[in-house]
Amino acid sequence: MTLPQLLMSSLEKEISNISIQKLQKAYSVLSNNYRLNRKDMDQNFTLEEQRLSYIVARMPSTYETVCKVLTEINSENSEEIESILDIGAGPGTASWACCETFDTIKNITLVEYNADMALLGKKIAQNHPILKNANWIMQDILNSKLELTKADLVIASYSFNEIEDKNKEHILKFLLDKTNKYLVIVDPGTPESFKSIHFARKWFLENNTKIVAPCSHSQKCPAFEQQDWCHFYTRVQRTQLHKILKEGEKGYEDEKFSYIIVSKVATNSYESRIIRHPDIHSGHLKLNLCTSEGFETITYSKKNGAKYKKARKSDWGDRWEINNFEE
Repeated sequence: MTLPQLLMSSLEKEISNISIQKLQKAYSVLSNNYRLNRKDMDQNFTLEEQRLSYIVARMPSTYETVCKVLTEINSENSEEIESILDIGAGPGTASWACCETFDTIKNITLVEYNADMALLGKKIAQNHPILKNANWIMQDILNSKLELTKADLVIASYSFNEIEDKNKEHILKFLLDKTNKYLVIVDPGTPESFKSIHFARKWFLENNTKIVAPCSHSQKCPAFEQQDWCHFYTRVQRTQLHKILKEGEKGYEDEKFSYIIVSKVATNSYESRIIRHPDIHSGHLKLNLCTSEGFETITYSKKNGAKYKKARKSDWGDRWEINNFEE
């Protein structure tokens, strides 16, 4: 998957008057600052070349991550998504992914407190049939006077982990209150970010909220119990400029992420989730699964027929039926 052509064209237009060397230098500074202080990245977006270099380098990964996460909602095939509330929207990456995933969207509201980033987001969306009419709110989500209309899908993409721990419960309550159907939280696939996702999972379960993904159950999280972290990945194809900014030689990169989706509507149940790359050997393979009984490893061989063939086509992050399997 690559960015939509309309989005690519808009980005290319925005960077056309800035040299590659200037963008590369700006991104290098951002990367160094991120390693030093991950919580206050916003202060580094004061210059146009900083904002553009960040978007060019990071938007492909965050876009494809959100698209992959949203397939979990699409797989339910039960509820139309007509309205989006994008929290900590940045330049609107998650909203672009939502528009690509759901063809029923009519209304979008994006909340982003960095005015410069929000204005850039509005600019690159000016030719999009839905996003050009989106409602941008340039305020801090922690603003007690912030009033937002409920939406079918509320999404916080790469923003929840940035919230201080003391405010996380308040934000979860606020987001859930604004949700009509689905609430999605996506963050980087790091141990630190997973702690935030696990905090959200625990809070949702304590408040009787149905988890859609990645959890197939509401028991204790085996990853957290074993001091591991639950994360997944998506492969991102790099453009030439992407490779230059990131100083990478490969034509792709693997973006790791953690996430949680909860629902206020009826959803389908399933037995387990594949939590690592399938371990493939000659004539057999092993799937590492998260189930209601904890972590399980199941081996399938050619004698398992259709089950083996399906397992061969499976990937890290897929739902998996252990017992309820149809030929």
